[in-house]
Amino acid sequence: MMIYYWIKGEKVQKLLAKRIEKAKQKSAKTILSEKIKNELLIKYEKLDNFFSFHFKDIDTSRNHNFEEKIQYCLNQYKKESTQLMSSSNLMKLQGNFLNGAEKTLILYFALQGKVKREISLSDIMIGENSFKTFIAFLKDKKFIDENHNLLVDQKSFFIRIHHFLKDNHIINPYFQDTTIIEAMKNEYNTIFDKGTFSRAITIKPNDFEEDIYRELSKLLNIKH
Repeated sequence: MMIYYWIKGEKVQKLLAKRIEKAKQKSAKTILSEKIKNELLIKYEKLDNFFSFHFKDIDTSRNHNFEEKIQYCLNQYKKESTQLMSSSNLMKLQGNFLNGAEKTLILYFALQGKVKREISLSDIMIGENSFKTFIAFLKDKKFIDENHNLLVDQKSFFIRIHHFLKDNHIINPYFQDTTIIEAMKNEYNTIFDKGTFSRAITIKPNDFEEDIYRELSKLLNIKH
């Protein structure tokens, strides 16, 4: 019972505080170039541990500050620990929780908040000029205005353009569709839901869309 309390109680909170400080120190050494930022974003998205699952979930909330997000993760840890009776399983959970916290927060701090809602299209595109070239193309076609607000009614068509870029590695193919949806939402000030996105990419492009793909292929050096 003493071990059980030790793992669930204040000791874990103190150990987590040390890991948070350690993560801040390690992340401070990161020089965040565009290339490094994209690589770290991919690593962050692929994180799959107990802490990252709950932290990334609560991190989408704009109503919680960092300390409250950490407390949320601690609460989830304590809830999980009540379901484990053996000391070996509790110790394993503790190790996974603390190690996962450090790995997650090193990337979180290094990315300076880019892992949250403000991720933009430029964060997920490959090549220094790809983003500028693509945005200029969309403006020229009157698909977006000068402030990047979406002007076209057919979101499905617009989604397929971006999926075409992902298929051809202009948008980094390692990013999941949920991240691309989030980047599009922030870039174009428009809601793109997962259902619409999933349905849109299954539809075969029409002749007009094929013409758009050919134009983009020339601009972005895509073999199409």
